[in-house]
Amino acid sequence: MMRVILMSVASAMLWVNTVNAEDPPVAENSEAFLEAVAAFEKKEFQTAVELFTVLGAKGEPTSQHNLSILYFKGFGSPANYKRALYWAWRASLGGSEPALIMVDEIRGIVTEDLVDIVSEEIVTELTAKAMAGDKNAPERLGKTYYNLFTEPNLKMAYVWFLISQAFGNDQVSEFISEIERQIEIEDRIAYQEEATEIFTEMPK
Repeated sequence: MMRVILMSVASAMLWVNTVNAEDPPVAENSEAFLEAVAAFEKKEFQTAVELFTVLGAKGEPTSQHNLSILYFKGFGSPANYKRALYWAWRASLGGSEPALIMVDEIRGIVTEDLVDIVSEEIVTELTAKAMAGDKNAPERLGKTYYNLFTEPNLKMAYVWFLISQAFGNDQVSEFISEIERQIEIEDRIAYQEEATEIFTEMPK
């Protein structure tokens, strides 16, 4: 059961336990995580942002979600919806379902241009990871192209879902079937060829 600390400061919520994620999460009782939570509770928000950023960069989704909350509320940094959306989406890709709620909330108030800028930033990072051998990156690329951009990029979502499936991830099969219902057979064949070309260039 997800446990939440409700703070009196602008009703900010801090998630204090990790979620199931594809990246190895930082343990709930890790010194760094508890130090970050303690800093937040003491209203040392800049320290909390710094510590959660270190953990978030390592792929820990609860810390990424906490960063999105801090940036959204403007604690430890001026409010920054771009950074809030970035970290919320990364947390959701790591398995944080509550972060998806944050993503929807932020998308509801920002411009489409901002959403696409963040989407491009994440795509650039994930593509580099995928081509360096990160087997989780293809699925995350597919989800970003399909669900984060203001207009789904069916071609690239399909390509990366196919690559993820080729690596043995059967959880993307529903996405693949859904996209195939939206594209012509000629396009499907062309996209499959592109996926094969990319796949052959990736470390196995």
